[in-house]
Amino acid sequence: MLEIDHVIFKFINIGLSNPVFDFIMPIFDETKFLLPFLILPWIIVAIKDQPNRVKLLVLIPLAILFVDQTGLYVKKWIARPRPWAFFDDNPINHLVSQKGKLYSFPSNHAANISSLAFIFSSIYSKLTYYFWAIALTVMFSRIYIGVHFPSDVIVGCCTGSLYGFILVKGWTLFTNQSNNKN
Repeated sequence: MLEIDHVIFKFINIGLSNPVFDFIMPIFDETKFLLPFLILPWIIVAIKDQPNRVKLLVLIPLAILFVDQTGLYVKKWIARPRPWAFFDDNPINHLVSQKGKLYSFPSNHAANISSLAFIFSSIYSKLTYYFWAIALTVMFSRIYIGVHFPSDVIVGCCTGSLYGFILVKGWTLFTNQSNNKN
């Protein structure tokens, strides 16, 4: 399995390397640049979409909190080297700063974006393809820029989707019980 993981990594990281992706993909690594593009639409939708306002204001922060804490715990426990550290003798395209040398598994970027895509898709089902296209782009970028192996991203995606599912189902159960009591 690890060999397949490495082959797929090298195909994406080296085989698909091109100047356009070399410019675009590192942008997805810097949360400080992406934060306004994530927070602003969330605030606008929470203000304009009154029926889903509370749901959005509760579920999105909870998803990020749970995903980040779980990911950090697992990263410290597993301590898997990032691809740029693992392939130290065999150069790869590492397009961002070297941080978190042993924090490759799982990808918190993949987990966070998947939980957000799941939650937003559950509310705005007509935009599901849009949300998941963004999520897949972010996940692809993690491999392309040399900071995660494909398995890190897949597990991150599954973790984030699971948290999204649990939060959406939990919200539905909670609100249905509250409505039944009234």
